[in-house]
Amino acid sequence: MFGKIARLASLFKIYGFHAFHLIVNPMLGRPIWVPLNGRKVWLNFDSATYYHLIHSTEKVKALVDAVPPNLKGTIIDGGANHGIFSLLASQKFPQAKVFALEPYHKVLPVLKKNVAGTSVQVIEKALAAEDGEVVFYTDPSSDQVGSVLLENVESFVSKNSTIIERRVFAVTLNTLVKTERISSIAVLKLDVQGAEYCILENADDVLAITECLILEVILIEPTSLALLEKANRLFPYYKALNPIAYGADIIFSKSPL
Repeated sequence: MFGKIARLASLFKIYGFHAFHLIVNPMLGRPIWVPLNGRKVWLNFDSATYYHLIHSTEKVKALVDAVPPNLKGTIIDGGANHGIFSLLASQKFPQAKVFALEPYHKVLPVLKKNVAGTSVQVIEKALAAEDGEVVFYTDPSSDQVGSVLLENVESFVSKNSTIIERRVFAVTLNTLVKTERISSIAVLKLDVQGAEYCILENADDVLAITECLILEVILIEPTSLALLEKANRLFPYYKALNPIAYGADIIFSKSPL
């Protein structure tokens, strides 16, 4: 009971009277949206929505704010989900081409709606270690949990959850850069439920043309140390953002931050 009251208080503190809409519309089976930088950002409603409304939007804004404003090049958003990072990045860098990669059929309609009319191009594929079809694992109770690695979904769901397996198309960073004729990358952001290292392991040529790398690093992941070592070797400047007890979002850069 107290948890629900605290959640409601947080929603009203962040969204003001718009919180009524966020509470009532799901009860009526209607879609929800939040105001963000002069636009409506639409969201699917599920068991984790209120948590992410309270905690995640400001975290994503912090990622975009941390990117130096003078960068030029393409922006790649791996694991775009509802598209908030892609949208904010397109607003901060209106001349940049933004690629939003997302394989999850459940969030793709919302993602496309959120970035309509911007420089964002949605690619309905997962970033992965190999091109072709891969199995993508999701928890139907939350849009926020999806990965090409089964164990990384199992770590974030309850024992009674039913994990859904679905085959999706995947692309490597090397193939993406070649196919889209990308010559320089201003920002490469990866939030892919622990698959970051397998995506970057053989992508040194891509990282060579990348100025900033943004990663979600979860220290309990078996590959987290290898991921940090690789990123720090190629990007000498870094800054931790949105720290939590077991990790943080980290921006790595080739220039001082």
